Amino acid sequence: MLASEVAQLIEGQVMILVATRDESHRPMIGRGSGARHDRATGLVHVLVSQSQWPRTVAEARHGRAIATTFVQPDTYRSCQIKGIITESGPADEAASAWGRHYVQEQLSLMNRLGVTRLQLSSTLSDRDLVHISFRPTDIFDQTPGPGAGRRLEPMAEGGA
Repeated sequence: MLASEVAQLIEGQVMILVATRDESHRPMIGRGSGARHDRATGLVHVLVSQSQWPRTVAEARHGRAIATTFVQPDTYRSCQIKGIITESGPADEAASAWGRHYVQEQLSLMNRLGVTRLQLSSTLSDRDLVHISFRPTDIFDQTPGPGAGRRLEPMAEGGA
């Protein structure tokens, strides 16, 4: 289980980057459309638009590595969570609704920060969402400054 501070960060108003890789280890990078941490299983769930990020989604296969970066756009507080994919497939209606909510909230936040919907239209989408689940293996502080790159405790005490 992720430490509660990390879980709160990834479930908050954050920009999400998702990186998978192909069999030759070439990175496939996309933008996430929402993330959650399942405290019961310890898994992280992230949504990615297949229509916008087809190569990233195509390489999101069971047993493969994934890296996700979560950044608060107003402070640049950020962390990277690496892990192993446990499942990937089309988002069900509940996950799609969660993705639509995330995108609307993110567009609103970014607008308040001076970034327009048009500027985000090629990177942020709630269409054709794929739900990727993964088990975290490593967590790093990526907030700019002297602590950037520092390994964080991957799990909360008593976690899976």
